[in-house]
Amino acid sequence: MEFTSDQQYLHYSKSGFIYYFHCINKDVYVKTIKNNEVYATVKISENVTDYCIDIDNLGRFHLVSISSSGDLKYCIYRDNKWDCRYLTKYDAKSYQFKNLKLFIVNDHIHILMAISNIIHSELWTLKHHYWNTQSWINEKVCDIITEKYDLPFHVDIDPHNNMHIVFKSLYDKKYQIYYCKYNYAYHSWSIPTKISNLSQDNTHPFILCDNTNGAHIAWSGFYNNNLGVFYLYNPKINSSKPDWSEVKKISSEGANSTHPFIFQVENNIEILWKQNNKYFNKSKNILDNTWSESTKIELDPNHKLSSISVIGNIYKSWSEIKIPITYGLLANHEFFIIGLDAMPFKDYSQSTQQEYMFRSAHDHQTPNKFVNIPKIHSSSNVDADASTPLNLNIENEDIEQESEENNNTEILDINDQLIELIPILQDIRKEQEAIRQLLSTLNKQQEITVLSIEELTQLYSKLEQCLKSTNNNLFLKFKNLFK
Repeated sequence: MEFTSDQQYLHYSKSGFIYYFHCINKDVYVKTIKNNEVYATVKISENVTDYCIDIDNLGRFHLVSISSSGDLKYCIYRDNKWDCRYLTKYDAKSYQFKNLKLFIVNDHIHILMAISNIIHSELWTLKHHYWNTQSWINEKVCDIITEKYDLPFHVDIDPHNNMHIVFKSLYDKKYQIYYCKYNYAYHSWSIPTKISNLSQDNTHPFILCDNTNGAHIAWSGFYNNNLGVFYLYNPKINSSKPDWSEVKKISSEGANSTHPFIFQVENNIEILWKQNNKYFNKSKNILDNTWSESTKIELDPNHKLSSISVIGNIYKSWSEIKIPITYGLLANHEFFIIGLDAMPFKDYSQSTQQEYMFRSAHDHQTPNKFVNIPKIHSSSNVDADASTPLNLNIENEDIEQESEENNNTEILDINDQLIELIPILQDIRKEQEAIRQLLSTLNKQQEITVLSIEELTQLYSKLEQCLKSTNNNLFLKFKNLFK
């Protein structure tokens, strides 16, 4: 089974540490960073085709992954170690998997993913694995008919712990956008409903639930022979009656706009999309429903963007954000999210000038293929007789022989020096190996220490709340005693 996810996850802790989850050669690693310095790098899972990370209200990381052999595995980090268990095994030779998602709600665990038979790659089944604190439940949400290389669905969770899904599926020979909801209180899924226009093909749906209980949906659809980005809004997503706004086209005319992403920064909803191989964004204030103008995002063409999710509601100096997934990059152990951060640019003018100077100097030092040989002028005391050739060849042979002897001597000297360096290099290699093992041990100890500090900070916060609650109760009892 091929690797399907290059997703990266970030968590910014209150203590200033950044936890960076990423994949290298199908293995999942977590890197601990602070002040642009890497404290530790630990491998936490192997041979995965897809994975997802979340964090609970106690600050513990949770991981779900599916391996190349079809094993669905769930892990939680506690007591300074990863505690893992296998949930089920799928037939990896017959099925393919996409878009593994994980949500931790109190003590409940929700895992979502799309499964398709390899023979019928356009037909996907949305699966829901659910832990209800007593047992694991495996249920089917719906079937999706989509194209082979599409991401089958996108999901988000609202402040009341309800999950909301949008997906693209074929209806009457047109691809339409559908929406359905998981009710947390009743543990049930609604019937999917169509929310897009029947007259055109639609693709790339995305949903975000904001902190005011509103839902924002964006997708791409054909409009006047071009792909445009469309937007739909529901201010009360959990209302018993649908309250969807009119569909609004937010991208520019006469351009192909695809792959919209949505994230929230305080009171602003940011919508990001690709337009003619460039990136644009547009903002909406959820308090007064005002829109900004579309803005082109300037990027360094030498930087490669990746899909990044921010776990939690802290990112750098922002304390109220929600970024389920967007585009970003890592440069010098510092993260940048397009449409939010000022993107780094490399100054190529100086390097280009230095490269030109180097090439110019090199060109002057290199002889031309055709050189002008100076003419030999005859003197008054010497006859220029063709039968008396100049002895240039003998002179050249003597010079070449002398040069060859000198070169051989130099080569022998260099060989002797290299032989003497061999034991020194071997000693250096042994010392480097010892240092590497020591650094590996220190990295592991540092990781344990960092996570212990995080747990102690959380325990201290809980203890402080308990003490405040206890003091308030004692005060009330003392007050009632004298009534």
